[in-house]
Amino acid sequence: MRRDHRPYWLHRITRAYEFFYVRRFIAPQLDAMGQGCRFGGPRHVHLSGPNISFGDDVHSLGLADRPVRLAVWRDPEHVGSIKVGDCSIINPGVRVTSAEGIEIGRGCMLAMDAYVTDADWHGIDDRALPPGTTGRVTLEDNVWIADGAMVAKGVTVGENSIVGARSVVTRDVPPNSVVAGAPARVVSELDPDARGFTRSVLFALVNYDEFEQSQKRGELEGNSLWGWLRSLIGPRRRE
Repeated sequence: MRRDHRPYWLHRITRAYEFFYVRRFIAPQLDAMGQGCRFGGPRHVHLSGPNISFGDDVHSLGLADRPVRLAVWRDPEHVGSIKVGDCSIINPGVRVTSAEGIEIGRGCMLAMDAYVTDADWHGIDDRALPPGTTGRVTLEDNVWIADGAMVAKGVTVGENSIVGARSVVTRDVPPNSVVAGAPARVVSELDPDARGFTRSVLFALVNYDEFEQSQKRGELEGNSLWGWLRSLIGPRRRE
């Protein structure tokens, strides 16, 4: 569909169901969940293991063909953890897997199909038992991991840096850098004084609930139940 044909009241019902689902099935699996967290498609957000926590205003979106998967390994020798900082966003297809510790800072963006892991999961010679060699991973504040990029074990991605699409990060990334390639290398540097409009700034300036509902109300204005049903049964050209 070119646009959302639902009436606004139906959108509100859908959102209420998503909030219920999060409270009933997702929040109990988290060690902590801050205020203002949002889950689009919460049935497609899969959590496994202990020590997973979300700060305030974390947003996550899962799709049927691109679920979000956060998994922590636990055995007598390894107990991982995943900590997601305030105002970060996790997009469809993202995987975060930990056997030691992964910390995602404030305002980070993980784009579709990004992968962050702190373990090899098998050794080069000993391939029978996971998790293999491990190393803590840190994404500092305002890091952007682009589509399909991978951040490997033992890496720190410095504040305000960008990892290019399909890149493989195997060594530390300096702050205010753009890296790309496999293995990723610095391709340009960012001006640390030229900070743009980040997610942390957005949540500091506006009440996101009011902002979101105002945007959605305008988008769905004039929609009717009949029009929505007709668009599902027999959409017209350019709908």
